[in-house]
Amino acid sequence: MEDSKSKTPIVDDRPILVSRQEIEKRRRINFDTLGSFAVDDIPVNPNTQHIFQDFEEGKIATSKEVKALLHAHYTKVALGDN
Repeated sequence: MEDSKSKTPIVDDRPILVSRQEIEKRRRINFDTLGSFAVDDIPVNPNTQHIFQDFEEGKIATSKEVKALLHAHYTKVALGDN
């Protein structure tokens, strides 16, 4: 996998925190959600997409953690600290 901006290989050795069954469930939900966004022409934010991908792949254990990461990101953006 490569970072699309720098073409540097990304090494991600974080542990998987959920079961294989949970990952498959998250992949199906994410697939359906992205399909809905595409139908409604809602753009995906490339600056936060990694959070959703990490959740989908089990590297973030709970949706509560996702919400906290998104809140931190958007608070930082709103304050101009990006």
